[in-house]
Amino acid sequence: MEFKENITDLDIFNKIKKLEQQGVQLYLDGSKLKYRALKKYFDKNILHEVRNQKDIIIQYLDTIKKNTVELSSLQLAYMTGQSEGQILNGVNAHYYIEYEKEDIDIERLQNVINLLISNNDALRLVLLSSGKGLILKNIPKYVVKSYIYENKEDRLNIRREFSHKKYSFETWPMFSFIVGKSIKVKDVLHISFDCSILDAWSASNMIDKLFKLYDGKTIEFSKYTYKSYMEDLERYKKKDVNKRTLNKANEYWKQQVEFIPKVPSLKMKKKIEELNTTTFTRQEHMFSADITVALEKLAKEQKVTLSSIIMTVYMKVLSYFSGGENITINATLFGKLPVNEEVGNLLGEFTNIGLIQYKDENKSFLESIKEIQKQIFKLLEFRIYDGVNIIKKVYDKNHDSTGFPVVVTCMIGEIYKSKQSGFLETYSLSQTPQVIVDHHIRIIDERIKISFDYIEELFEENYIKKIIQKYVEIIENISKA
Repeated sequence: MEFKENITDLDIFNKIKKLEQQGVQLYLDGSKLKYRALKKYFDKNILHEVRNQKDIIIQYLDTIKKNTVELSSLQLAYMTGQSEGQILNGVNAHYYIEYEKEDIDIERLQNVINLLISNNDALRLVLLSSGKGLILKNIPKYVVKSYIYENKEDRLNIRREFSHKKYSFETWPMFSFIVGKSIKVKDVLHISFDCSILDAWSASNMIDKLFKLYDGKTIEFSKYTYKSYMEDLERYKKKDVNKRTLNKANEYWKQQVEFIPKVPSLKMKKKIEELNTTTFTRQEHMFSADITVALEKLAKEQKVTLSSIIMTVYMKVLSYFSGGENITINATLFGKLPVNEEVGNLLGEFTNIGLIQYKDENKSFLESIKEIQKQIFKLLEFRIYDGVNIIKKVYDKNHDSTGFPVVVTCMIGEIYKSKQSGFLETYSLSQTPQVIVDHHIRIIDERIKISFDYIEELFEENYIKKIIQKYVEIIENISKA
């Protein structure tokens, strides 16, 4: 168990993990180092090595106590969702994105990535199999991998490897940056990360900071940490005003789940439980600037939000392809709460979830929009309430382990540009355990963009195309009304 010079927290973490695999557990009793060992694995040589490195190990174990963090219910759900016996467990919660740029300076990129890592503790988070998180204090310098990008197949090979990359628990890092260098075309930057450490909003924030730093701009880093946020969150929920909100939310959801419609009955090639492999793929559509402006004008005139209009169209289309049934979908929310005045630019996993119902009931389209908007506002009002508890309430009622695998992630309100500091976004893909379709709504370059990430083993490509065509048809029609 000898340690090299310039030892990092990660080195010690990996050594201790290896000892545990050998049946030896180290722990502190006050300031003394103790161990437990299974007799059949006991090796006196290991004990001798531990004694030689005692001071380093004691210091590290003491640091662990201070840097252990509670995980959110959703982070734990992501972990559980990958475990044996769970349906749709073939993937981790993951996001992948590609950017093109002329002559990427790998050394400069690597330096700014390491600057981001050192100033954002969420990027140093390790998920422990115990269901806790550990923030590593000092870690090895992150090295950006590169390859020679001579033809399209070179790039596709990296995409195949990293667009579905499964990061193991108790490892660091939970992200990857790879650069393809080309003398014929633009270079390509591949970014992959596990959503257990960064939600969609934080990822966008991180990439924005990355490109600004690469461009030589100065940004301010908050001293407030993700660990502090998770600790403050518990105190925040215990405030009287927030306890009242939590009680109201609990009553609201108790009533809602009594008569909640089922998930969309989409046409699938096979049953979910018959899946042997899980591969997500994407189809998308970008609306014109004219249609985007027309929808924004409609929203203003009708005193509804643009998000409500588009999400209503999405649910109307899902209902249409489900034989006109009433349906319920899962909506992801930006769940960062104002527990501290410095939370603004904090990176981490803050996602919350909620359920949205669509009931036709012969309502006009505008009435449907207002009904969906009312539900969205309730989700926002009660965003302090843990959405995982909503799913549990539904399960307790009907004992259906499928959950709500059709999802919408609406990020209207965030400013997105396809090109930042010369980096042009060219491809992206998400995947999540217990999900079969994840619909993303964004405004990029002042145009609405919709994308469907879905399991290709479950759905015919042409079937998803038909869903998108119907979606586009309705959007275009109401934009002309």
